[in-house]
Amino acid sequence: MPYTPYTLQTILSSVKVEEPIPTTTSSTSFFSRRPTSPPNNEARTLRFSIDAVGAWDSDLYCGTSDGLILHYSLEDNADKSIPFKTKLENTINLGFGKKSVERILLIPQVSKAIVLCDSTLLFFTLPFFEAIPSSFIQPIKGVSCFSHDIGEEDRIGDDGTVELIVVKRRVIQIYKIGESMHLKKELPLAEGALTLTRHGRTLCLADSMNYKLINLQQSSVTLLIPTPQVPINSPSLLGGTQLVPKPLVAVVRQDEFLVVSGSPDNQTIGIFVNSNGDAIRGTLQWSSYPKAICVEFPYVAALLLNQKIEIHNIMDQTLLQVMSLDVGIEANGMSFGHGIKVWMDVLAQKLKRSVWPATQQQNEQELFHDLQREVTRYSTAAARILIYGKDSVLAQVTTPLVVQVDVLLQKNLVEEAVQLAEQARNTMSSDHNVYMERLRSELNYTFQKAGLFLLKSTLFDDAFTLLTKGEMDPRLVIHLFEGLAQPKWLTESPPVLLFDEIRHLVERMGTIKDIVMESLKEFGAGNENNNNDDEKDGGAPEMKRVLLMNAREALKKYLLTERHRRKDRLGQNDTISKVIDTSLLKIYMSQKDDHAIYQLLKQANDCSTEDCSKALLKSNKYYALSILYESKHQYEKVLDLWTKMHTGELPDEEFKDGLFRIKRILLKDISQEELPLSVIMHYAWWLTDQDPGQGVEVFTRSPRMAEMDPDEIITKLDHYNNEGVRTYLEYLVLSQKSDHAEYHTRLACSYVRDVANEMEGEQMEQLVQGFRANHPMGACTFVSYLGTLKPQTHLVKLRLLLIRLLLKSPLYSPETLLETLSKAGPLDIEKAIVYGRMGKHKESLEILIHRLGDFVGAETYCVTNGQSTGVVPVEINDDRSHQTTPARSSSLAVVTKPLPPVKELPNDMMEELSLDDLMERRTLFSMLFKTYIGIKEPDLMVARTMHLLNTQGFYLDTVEVLEMTPEDWPVEMLQEFLIRSLRRSLDDYNESQIVLGLGRGENLMVSSDLIKLYNEIGSITVDNQTACLKCHRTIGYADFVRESEHGQLLHIHCAKLLGWI
Repeated sequence: MPYTPYTLQTILSSVKVEEPIPTTTSSTSFFSRRPTSPPNNEARTLRFSIDAVGAWDSDLYCGTSDGLILHYSLEDNADKSIPFKTKLENTINLGFGKKSVERILLIPQVSKAIVLCDSTLLFFTLPFFEAIPSSFIQPIKGVSCFSHDIGEEDRIGDDGTVELIVVKRRVIQIYKIGESMHLKKELPLAEGALTLTRHGRTLCLADSMNYKLINLQQSSVTLLIPTPQVPINSPSLLGGTQLVPKPLVAVVRQDEFLVVSGSPDNQTIGIFVNSNGDAIRGTLQWSSYPKAICVEFPYVAALLLNQKIEIHNIMDQTLLQVMSLDVGIEANGMSFGHGIKVWMDVLAQKLKRSVWPATQQQNEQELFHDLQREVTRYSTAAARILIYGKDSVLAQVTTPLVVQVDVLLQKNLVEEAVQLAEQARNTMSSDHNVYMERLRSELNYTFQKAGLFLLKSTLFDDAFTLLTKGEMDPRLVIHLFEGLAQPKWLTESPPVLLFDEIRHLVERMGTIKDIVMESLKEFGAGNENNNNDDEKDGGAPEMKRVLLMNAREALKKYLLTERHRRKDRLGQNDTISKVIDTSLLKIYMSQKDDHAIYQLLKQANDCSTEDCSKALLKSNKYYALSILYESKHQYEKVLDLWTKMHTGELPDEEFKDGLFRIKRILLKDISQEELPLSVIMHYAWWLTDQDPGQGVEVFTRSPRMAEMDPDEIITKLDHYNNEGVRTYLEYLVLSQKSDHAEYHTRLACSYVRDVANEMEGEQMEQLVQGFRANHPMGACTFVSYLGTLKPQTHLVKLRLLLIRLLLKSPLYSPETLLETLSKAGPLDIEKAIVYGRMGKHKESLEILIHRLGDFVGAETYCVTNGQSTGVVPVEINDDRSHQTTPARSSSLAVVTKPLPPVKELPNDMMEELSLDDLMERRTLFSMLFKTYIGIKEPDLMVARTMHLLNTQGFYLDTVEVLEMTPEDWPVEMLQEFLIRSLRRSLDDYNESQIVLGLGRGENLMVSSDLIKLYNEIGSITVDNQTACLKCHRTIGYADFVRESEHGQLLHIHCAKLLGWI
């Protein structure tokens, strides 16, 4: 059964046309809507045909062949067999004799009607169709065709007018019409036009030769196709017929038009074109050339010569319907306008929706009124296409889809009903109007009802597919399944809305179990003699089980489909999404599908925490429950479950890597509301009890670590192993750069304890001996040597970490460290660093030279004023380590080169030294020189001493060096040192003389300027009355200044306050 979008209803019959017609007068009642008629109605029979019609609301206007306008009103009719009851209200004689009325155009937004008769446009008011005096609006003569802007329908311009396009013989005129009318614009049109239509800035028209598009903004013309020539009977010709141009145009939508091409000899086609003149969509085909066409998107209606009306779908250009007119109608044409309001009682009954269950209705009074208004809007349709014949008018009324569907469903033709609905759905467009809304509601009704019919037949998959198409509320579907449905879901907002017939059908069907039992009875599988449900299964328990299982499987697919449709609402506390996800979880649990359970819970979901937690606890699905809590951001409950599962209190084999999962939660950036700090600390200490390393990681990496109390954490960590304390202290000192001295001291002591625990036997002594053996002349520092050992032992790494901290941190307590180091064992290089921090340079140098033989380290120590003994190699700087580079030691820390001479040191190194630092450095190098002189090995003593004199002689006093040099040293050994010293002394002397001379010259210049100034100013007299300009106190014997411009005197401090000096 094909979908038929329209039916024809008679509005005006021949009986009405031949009724007595009152003779109108110009008088009207001021208080009456309708013009008053004289008391003596003269009856006469009219002999004419209807050549034009227009309709608006409940008024019908018919233009006749003898120049009359018949005004009818439509009234409600108690007799439902006659759709319309008409009453002739008025007859208007246009005054053109027997000239036919060519067209009636109604523009309700400005309350105007426009009539074309005898090439003249006449203007009337609506709804009474009273002629507008020519003093307000002059009739327009010489008109071939006219049109309004279809894009302005039901709208009005900011100036209260709409535009009217009028085509005369060789010109296009654009008028603005409102209370009055004036010419806006005029364009030349050489060929004139036979017909036209307009949407927005584009005109589509046709002359005797071609169809054209005219852009009113650009005044450009686009040629389309030739105008079709149609034969008509002509008694003046011998052949009886002649060819005349018969163009047909219509607006489809914005920037889209339909033009007709062809002739009776060839197949007639309709071509869709856009505003650029390009053909779009496919073409329409008719069996003969139409008399008229009308477009009511998405349909095209064409009146053919054979008295048939063909309806095409614009979207796919298919022929949907053919309607045949009665022979006596003799249709002259079609008219498309605002239409006549038609009440469709069948739609009011079918599309009425109410809240289900009915007990909720009383609480939804506002919704009840909204639903009433919805039914009224859907059931009141405008029949916009009118067909007019010789003496009758028909309305092309939309055929309700639900009527056609119900006929099929009553015959149990479900498949045919669905096919019909699909055809109707294919005609839908994206336009938002009442027609599309009503069709969408009809489709929902159709698919829901067809789906329930299939459900009764236990065709579950097909049934649920249709229920999805019909946008059935999933709560109702779930309500059919025992064990899943919860009454409270039906009472939550938004309420469940059902069409009345759907509601009755659902209530009669019962649950899925009832449907299955009824189906088994129909197939003879039940035993009606049994009295209980179990006995009623009779000989078909397996069939019942299979059907129920199939129903639940189909429900799962249905819910997944509905869930996908609402994916944008997930996580937004949507009631229907909550019902869907909760039901899905329960289905998965009943099917023991653990994979599906975890997949649902691990992604964004709307499962009801209350309902699902009870079901999961009952099934001992503790891990799944924890995932549910995690998805709901209930982290405290998650941690409680995970700790209990880890300890075995709540066993669940699916729970693995428990400590890692707990740590992951504790390290997430979660707000205080969702996871308070007290809860984090509680489970962090629990984690520390299980694994101190992972527990400390929470304290050092948590986004909430700034809120934690470090002293409390350190105190508690003391009860665990030293590694945990050390890791946390490293975080405080190295990462957070804490300035708390105690943390630095404790970290250093922690490193010392780790080194002491790692020491075995003679390892320390072996390291020193290895250094002396490999670098007897001191090619690198002892610290660098430790870093170059391959492979590095754990002991060496620990020592380097300790050395790095001792070199870098200025905050630790050296006294405490020295005491700890003394107890730990032979940690000589570490003690040397600590002695340096304490200012005990002699002890440091003693260790570096005599115990370690670290000559480069000793020189580095001196050049850095006791701050460094070498650079910690980069290789040990792992994720816990940070490189330490002593200030101004880069040129001295190269392990493969000897110390550079003073001339190679950067100049800024000298400039940055304060006098105190320079004196301290001289003292340190003096001590180092004395220590080198005291070395007992002659060759080593000479080598190190000469190296020091030749590289760091800048810091040594020449006289002191000469006094301490052994008597047996020849002068040639000291030649380089002495030459540099003498040159430096001479340079210093010369520089001082230059500075002295410059200073004397500058003083002389200043004295000269001062004498000149004294001469210019003259003498300054100060007595007991002379006062300061600012403080107004007596100058007296105080120091003062003189203001140069006016000679005012001020105290020095007053002048400073004013910013003068």
